[in-house]
Amino acid sequence: MGCSSSTRNQFFAALSANLLTLSYGASFGWISSSYLQLQDPQTSLLTSGPFTKDDLGWVTSSLSPGGLFGVLFFGWLADKIGRKRCLLLMAVPIVLHWLLIATATNLIQLCVARFLAGAAGGCGLTVIPVYITELAEDRLRSTLGTISFLSFCSGLLLINVLGYLFHYVTVACIMIALPLVFATCFAFKPDTPQYLEQRNRREAEKSLKYYRGIPSKESLNEELQLELARLCKSTQQMHVDSDNNSFSWSDFTHSKARKAFFIGLGLVLTEQLNGSLIMLKYITVIFKDAGSSLSPMASALIVIAIQLLGTYSATLFVERAGRKTLLLISISGICLGEISTAGFYYLVSFGFNMSMLSWFPIAAYSLMVFSGSFGVLTVGFVVIAEITPPKIRSRIIRVHMFIDFALDMSIAKVFPLMSDSMGIPAIVAMFAVFCFLFLVFMVVFVPETKGKSIEAIQENL
Repeated sequence: MGCSSSTRNQFFAALSANLLTLSYGASFGWISSSYLQLQDPQTSLLTSGPFTKDDLGWVTSSLSPGGLFGVLFFGWLADKIGRKRCLLLMAVPIVLHWLLIATATNLIQLCVARFLAGAAGGCGLTVIPVYITELAEDRLRSTLGTISFLSFCSGLLLINVLGYLFHYVTVACIMIALPLVFATCFAFKPDTPQYLEQRNRREAEKSLKYYRGIPSKESLNEELQLELARLCKSTQQMHVDSDNNSFSWSDFTHSKARKAFFIGLGLVLTEQLNGSLIMLKYITVIFKDAGSSLSPMASALIVIAIQLLGTYSATLFVERAGRKTLLLISISGICLGEISTAGFYYLVSFGFNMSMLSWFPIAAYSLMVFSGSFGVLTVGFVVIAEITPPKIRSRIIRVHMFIDFALDMSIAKVFPLMSDSMGIPAIVAMFAVFCFLFLVFMVVFVPETKGKSIEAIQENL
């Protein structure tokens, strides 16, 4: 979809906000890009001894407690001070994270750095989808929403390229620039019309004009007046609810809220248990253990570049093919890739000569990653934001993100131990079974939201 004068500011706002997601993606992938350097006494600055797989598990999983904190604290703060100010504050823990990485000499300092990165990620993954949903036109909502994961994948690729070229301390110093660029680009953006409508009708109108590309001195056309009126009606209802003790239990237990929460929970479980996300964290470790003919870092760069291609493809097709269609294609591709990978390694373990197919693990892994980026990892939270009733949206997304980070923390900690005890083939086969179950779930329960307004989605839920 082209970027016209009426959509330019929406795209620019989404891209500016997602500079933080880009930085978080780099933080997410830092341990994978730096693991071999941390393990080597000649390149590691750690003075606490050899960097073991147990240490790897602790440093990797430290991201998730920070994410839990970020989801709860920044999700609450976004409702109090606004989406814009909350995102500007998110730059602080990101900068501190990179400073700590550059100066860390022991495991505890690395864990604290990862906790700060997780807190920033919890903020971004909770607040940015709400920010984009509230400023975007219906026809752009999903396209702008997929920019978040595109930025995340770009961060993964960037950190692995930099990690391939430079020492991890140099990389950390370079990465400090990203949140500073974000603050410069984002500081002059208005907050979302929906948030401002709760506080100042005039400021909400200015914000709507800005994001729809209308000069501030011109009047709103009939279509935008109706949009502002819908925001006003929604806000008035929220004020009434606030005067009546804000939220009641029935807001969360009526049929539409229950169904939205159930579908959202299923999409969160799909994201964490399909296998493609956790294996991204340990990508260099997996290729090192697999004995790939390419170096672990080179293999990782190939796969992450393919992931970025998958994410970009999702931004192109999400409005044409529909959210549900992308999710179904995505989970099917992940399942096929995992079945192929597990089958290959089982044949090797039974003594079959697979030397002529040494390229196959990277190809199958690339299919997993491409498929995950094409839908499950890209579109899931877009759908959650669309189907959740606006009144409880920020709180429900906060709950889903809390569950998401709790699962991420648990899986990240046990994955190295499971890979030693079960072996990669058994783990991949287990993820393939989960993918088949999630495929059935999507076919039966997930609605198609393509081209529908938030009001229409709620009515049909």
